[in-house]
Amino acid sequence: MDRGNSLPSILEQKIYPYEMLVVTHRGRSKLPPGVDRTRLERHLSPEDFQSLFGMPITEFDRLSLWKRNDLKKKVSLF
Repeated sequence: MDRGNSLPSILEQKIYPYEMLVVTHRGRSKLPPGVDRTRLERHLSPEDFQSLFGMPITEFDRLSLWKRNDLKKKVSLF
């Protein structure tokens, strides 16, 4: 087994449309099973992520925590 290839498969998240992950003013809608509520952005497709945040996830990961949380609030994923 190639250990280098096993890590991404462990970290893979199931992808959902933005509409299924968005948090409304009344609170979270019922999220699909297995969704990490603290990292909703990880369940977006790369295309949706780029469209919502204006950057790839690798660039997003380099931001400070407060900045990531601020961006997530702006797109209702916090």
